[in-house]
Amino acid sequence: MSNILLELDGVVAGYGDTHVIRNVSLSITKGQRLAIVGRNGVGKTTLLSTIMGQTRQHAGAIRLKGAAITSLASHQRARLGIGIVPQTRDIFGSLTVEENLVAGLRDGSSIEEAFELFPRLKERRSNGGRQLSGGEQQMLSIARALLGKPEIILLDEPLEGLAPVICEMLMGVFHKLADKGHTVVLVEQHIGLALGFAERVIALDQGKIVFEEKAAVLTSNRTELDRHIGLSVR
Repeated sequence: MSNILLELDGVVAGYGDTHVIRNVSLSITKGQRLAIVGRNGVGKTTLLSTIMGQTRQHAGAIRLKGAAITSLASHQRARLGIGIVPQTRDIFGSLTVEENLVAGLRDGSSIEEAFELFPRLKERRSNGGRQLSGGEQQMLSIARALLGKPEIILLDEPLEGLAPVICEMLMGVFHKLADKGHTVVLVEQHIGLALGFAERVIALDQGKIVFEEKAAVLTSNRTELDRHIGLSVR
């Protein structure tokens, strides 16, 4: 039985008639920790959005556990086990923390799971989304996505604009999720943190995968990232 959870085969996608993702083929196995890196504007967010069904796919196929999902809408993919934490967080500012979490519930999940993962959200359960700090909003976005019981979770720049102490706490959560068997795809500009988390790293440039390597190899040869895409490890 194949251990491949998600597979992209020759995917071309973008917005309208514009092609942003170009002939991307990628296999992600169950329980894998994958980091996607690259300069701003090379297609990282679009790749995650394409997996989630939020872009226009022009060619290729996407399969989840061997079944084609190319024609499925985002909410259908979510029900099948794909979760996303967008760069924009997309919480409901007019709703309370608790109401935001209820909106993400799936059969068999409980908001207490979110409070166990993020005790700060329990303290703020009656506060509106707009009353939360940036870090708290990110916690809420992550928690809501997890209540959908995803098998694979896509994290798009989850540490952007956050204080170092919050980044450290969130990375600890991501490690816990992976240790529990979640498949995690992390798009992140903090390359040192990404390498410390991931087993495997792919780099995008102009919508194409320009290299992929084990994170351990890149950690011991940090000039490789700079050679390919001009990113320094920090």
